[in-house]
Amino acid sequence: MSDSKQTLLIELLCEELPPSSQKNMAEYLANNLHQKLRDKKFIVPNENLIIYSTPRRLGLTISNVSSKSPDEIAEVKLMPVNVGWQDDHASQPLLKKLETLDLLQLKDSLTNFAIKDEILYVKIQNEGQTLESFMCQELTIILKEMPIEKTMSYQLDDGWQTVSFARPAINFICLHGDKVLDVNVLGLQANNQVHGHRFESKKSLIINNAEDYEKLIESQGCVIPNFEKRKQLIRMQIEGLTKTLGSTFSCPIDEDLLDEVTTLVEKPSAFIGSFNQKFLTVPSECLILSMKSNQKYFPILKNNHLTNQFILISNIDPKEPKFIIEGNEKVIYPRLSDAEFFYTQDKKKSLDKLSHDLKNIIYHQKLGNIEQRCEKVSLVFDHLRKYTCLNSDVDSKKLALYAKADLNSLMVGEFPELQGIMGKYYGLEENLGDEFCQAIEHHYKPKFSGDELPQGDTSLLLALSDKWISLFDLFSIGEKPSGVKDPYALRRCAISIIRILIDKNINLDINQLIDTFFPLNKIDYKKSLINFFYDRLENYIREQGYATLVIQSVCEQKPAFINDVLNKIEAIEQFKQFELSNNLAQSNKRVLNILKKYEKKLDGNINESLFENESERALFKTIQSISKQNKDFLDNKNYKGLLENLIHLSGPIDQFFEDTMINAEDFKIKHNRHQLLAELNKSMNIIANLSVLGT
Repeated sequence: MSDSKQTLLIELLCEELPPSSQKNMAEYLANNLHQKLRDKKFIVPNENLIIYSTPRRLGLTISNVSSKSPDEIAEVKLMPVNVGWQDDHASQPLLKKLETLDLLQLKDSLTNFAIKDEILYVKIQNEGQTLESFMCQELTIILKEMPIEKTMSYQLDDGWQTVSFARPAINFICLHGDKVLDVNVLGLQANNQVHGHRFESKKSLIINNAEDYEKLIESQGCVIPNFEKRKQLIRMQIEGLTKTLGSTFSCPIDEDLLDEVTTLVEKPSAFIGSFNQKFLTVPSECLILSMKSNQKYFPILKNNHLTNQFILISNIDPKEPKFIIEGNEKVIYPRLSDAEFFYTQDKKKSLDKLSHDLKNIIYHQKLGNIEQRCEKVSLVFDHLRKYTCLNSDVDSKKLALYAKADLNSLMVGEFPELQGIMGKYYGLEENLGDEFCQAIEHHYKPKFSGDELPQGDTSLLLALSDKWISLFDLFSIGEKPSGVKDPYALRRCAISIIRILIDKNINLDINQLIDTFFPLNKIDYKKSLINFFYDRLENYIREQGYATLVIQSVCEQKPAFINDVLNKIEAIEQFKQFELSNNLAQSNKRVLNILKKYEKKLDGNINESLFENESERALFKTIQSISKQNKDFLDNKNYKGLLENLIHLSGPIDQFFEDTMINAEDFKIKHNRHQLLAELNKSMNIIANLSVLGT
């Protein structure tokens, strides 16, 4: 075609790419190339970028790409006018500079130059770059910088050259409209031959125009190159097959599994398989995990209970799917047999017996074994039971040990994701009680953002105790998160505690808890933990959509009880709507600044006989009245009423500052006025540092 604005197609065909990084590699290639084309102005407005990724190919198309970048005029800075132009002609330094730039023809007149701020500039016409030369330079760089987990080095067909990539590259397409660009990457010369599905398409296809790529490879190559399109097709196939079974059947789609399966197939075809019903005696979580992790199957439920059926996704669509289904059913049998064997063997040992071996599992080299950790969890459990609203009559030491006992089971050894879940089942086999067994499973919750919280007081007590011990132990040895590194998931641990305390309205005194259980000789580490915890609290509340300054005003005081922190924040949000709230915040900030500069110790004793004006007396009486009323508001957790009550301070404060010089010459009067301001500060910041709102 004669039009130079055409669709650009890139496709790199490889041996089977690693599923975990396949999509990321394709996005890196497409997004970086797209950005570089934009920077060089090859792309005209309204372009469309489409990214392709399959188990064997990385690719993209970009519409409206020019065959050449535009010519540009650039201004080159030369030198000061008085240096370059002397006695009405070009100076020797200017002549040398012009000769270097091959612009000596400009030397005859000063009008040939631009002058800005007494500096000489010259305009140079830069010719645009061809798309072909651009691709030769940039594509190799992008592929070399691609984030590949592990590269492979392999020889090219000539037997001499060695290149490195995620997997050996087989074919390379670089097409601009109907023109094959003369580009070579990874030892492959660009062409216009499309290789379709490994099994469904036996021949290579000639692509005449880049715009025809997706349609051609889908219709004749039997490949769906677009990841999202392939993913949606799999979803529709799963939903369609499930409907054929009846309204009581369902197949919950695990999005992570769906993404993984999408990276494994180029032409998805879904089929229903089954396994021997005898395996249904094994806990459903074990069977589901085995099917998902080992075979990439989607389990089928009936009335929300696991059936012996599953959906498999094949990479081919045979006329007779019988052999594919039978092959998958044959493969899954030994997997489920293993699960059945593990479960049967584990049940031969009691949780008590399994817990005895916890002393052989090292928790951390500096912290001892799991058994020792369980003893500390038990102590925190008892503390929480005593000092919170949570009630439980279980043996805390026994529960803490049994909760970790399944770490010694064969099933958890095979599937670590089943920690707690298997302990629950083994406990139920021993008739340990629903509440006891539920706590074993729930004490790991919430495992991720959005996960459900533990249910029941015993579960909540154990979950909180276990998570607090993780924070206490690891911070006490300096193992705190750093940057993006958080090997012990302590950020998630802190957020989980925060969620539980707030959502379940648990009145835990955090300061008392930390003081009781954190090692006394690790003061700096203790401060680090406290700061870390309240930073997480700020982040958690910020995610709820509250204003940053409002959050800081509450969290800066590090409230010992955080179960009502959102009530405080909502009260402050409403308080900010009052006309005088900002004035009060500014006054509070002024008071704080005065107190910071005062070096004498303030004990809170105010001497009324030292008041010299009516403004001092009025402010003092208002503070007394406000403080008395606020005690009732505080006892009833009426934070809105408490803050509204503070508005009465606004007038007396303003009048006090207008009539009173704080730093009086008489030290006693000066000190008394600082005592008054300290009392004012205390009464104003009873639930939050209001001065932050005036920032």
